[in-house]
Amino acid sequence: MASTIFESIKESLVGLFKGLYPAFDVFCEEIPKTRHDAPEPDIEDYIFLDILPAANTTASAYHTDRRVLVDAALHTASESNGEYLRIGQEVDGAVRPVFRFTDGGEDRAITVPDVSIKVVDRVLHCTFTLSFRDSLEEPPQPPLMEELDIHISNTERT
Repeated sequence: MASTIFESIKESLVGLFKGLYPAFDVFCEEIPKTRHDAPEPDIEDYIFLDILPAANTTASAYHTDRRVLVDAALHTASESNGEYLRIGQEVDGAVRPVFRFTDGGEDRAITVPDVSIKVVDRVLHCTFTLSFRDSLEEPPQPPLMEELDIHISNTERT
């Protein structure tokens, strides 16, 4: 089970991409073999997920607005722009309009307004931002004061 919301997002994204492209290797931390490291063959079809917390803004004592930038870098052996355009459209359809994940046992859904798709150095980059409000459980409020009975005596001293 994930210990942070960022790990929950990462786990959901890894599952999403492994479901879309089961033949691809999916990485989040580092890619071990992409440049002729013998004796194992090079990894040609892979997805690298870069998940960057972009902002945490206090909305109230119990609410934080968060933004998480996600860059999914996909590489295929063919390095075909036509194939990259097809894959980009599939990724767009998988995360937009709503990205779903589970955080602490609760299902969450975040509206993703747009996905940027571009090819740089023969690698497809699908980039999008997850913007959402994270809420902490508010502690119970103390009981309100009940009615107060006051008796005033009017005695004068001389």
